[in-house]
Amino acid sequence: MSHNGRTGLIAGWCSLVLIFASVGGCSTVIAPAHQGSANESSQRCVPAMTKRARTAPAAADQIPRKPTTEARSRFSPDALQVAEVAGVVPLLNQMASHGESSGQDPLTLLLSRQRLTELLLLTLFEITSATAELTCERDRADQVADRIDEIDGARVKRLTIASILFGGIAGIVSGGIGLAAGASIGGEAADVAGGVLASWFGVSALFTHSEVEFRHERNVLQEIWDDPAEPHLFSPTIWRYLHRVRDEGGKVPREQVLESWHQAGRLGENGSSDEQDRRRLFFGTGGRYGAAELHARASMLETLEASVRVLYEQLEVLMREIAEQTADVS
Repeated sequence: MSHNGRTGLIAGWCSLVLIFASVGGCSTVIAPAHQGSANESSQRCVPAMTKRARTAPAAADQIPRKPTTEARSRFSPDALQVAEVAGVVPLLNQMASHGESSGQDPLTLLLSRQRLTELLLLTLFEITSATAELTCERDRADQVADRIDEIDGARVKRLTIASILFGGIAGIVSGGIGLAAGASIGGEAADVAGGVLASWFGVSALFTHSEVEFRHERNVLQEIWDDPAEPHLFSPTIWRYLHRVRDEGGKVPREQVLESWHQAGRLGENGSSDEQDRRRLFFGTGGRYGAAELHARASMLETLEASVRVLYEQLEVLMREIAEQTADVS
């Protein structure tokens, strides 16, 4: 092969490298899909109706919340703690005092029981509403992450096939040149060019990373992280639960959730730049997410959801003891 021929061969291989390098980048931003694949706007997690805010305290809220001696004797500490979270301690005090003395008006007691039932039922609805929004946000993040995983998986497959293909072609060309002319320079040039292409495709497959613009102006994770004095996204009952009910270690549910986020590595390594980037991303209004960040956000939402669901079990303790007290009085 002449010098010009070898130069033309090498130039041709280099041109292919440049073409593929310009077409198949490692990191891309996926535009939102309006049809078919899930995207950041494929679900609505905010209820269509506007919840009425509690601007004025109820009449029961104006009564001291501390349980009376009679209430402490008739209800367990766990039940009284949940009653404080639900704001029904005054009604429990009335029920306990009726148990100690039968001089109360039966109609007054009936109205108190009805009011107690309404407040506990409202608490159950508040828990259901909060967990429904958390589940929806978690699924929304998972769906977009799955879409990114599918796109990246298809790209990795193409790049891997290309790497194998060009590596094989380079070997065939090199062997063909050696058999046809016995020249080594052309074969070596083919080996070099094929090796460059195979390596580039292989490395590109390893570093394939797609991103999507993912928005969350209504950010429940931000409210847990910032810990405002007055919640805007959680009901007062759930907010009291997240800050008052302590476990055996003396930690409230919010502290347990934050600790779980750190221990699971959802925010990145402590003190790293990745942690700072994820904090800005997760606790802001949104930004460019990759699949790993979306999966981490979904896991954080799942942890928070599981913590809120525990309130169901604690309410069951209270309602069971109320039912037992009502049966005894009846």
